[in-house]
Amino acid sequence: MKYLFTFLFLLTIAPGCKPKVLKGKALDNKLKETMTTYLRKTLNPDVTFEVKDVMYYPEVTEKNFICQFHVTMRKGNKDTTGIVAATITQDFQKVFRTQ
Repeated sequence: MKYLFTFLFLLTIAPGCKPKVLKGKALDNKLKETMTTYLRKTLNPDVTFEVKDVMYYPEVTEKNFICQFHVTMRKGNKDTTGIVAATITQDFQKVFRTQ
């Protein structure tokens, strides 16, 4: 009987342990945050930038997001706006810049 209660208890808490799947605005914000962190690590410290928006689609077979970010960069009195393309893994740990 003791094992039955333990088993039932584990079955009831197991669904709560799954990671929450991000959708919509939360996913947009997480992708922007991941790219911002990546750019902070790779760009010169005297360059300031702002990630404006993101367009993405999930690639289900490889478990990645294919993304395009609009980024405004400033260095001194010069500035530019461009597109940064990257592939971000679904766990948001790795960024592979493609453009």
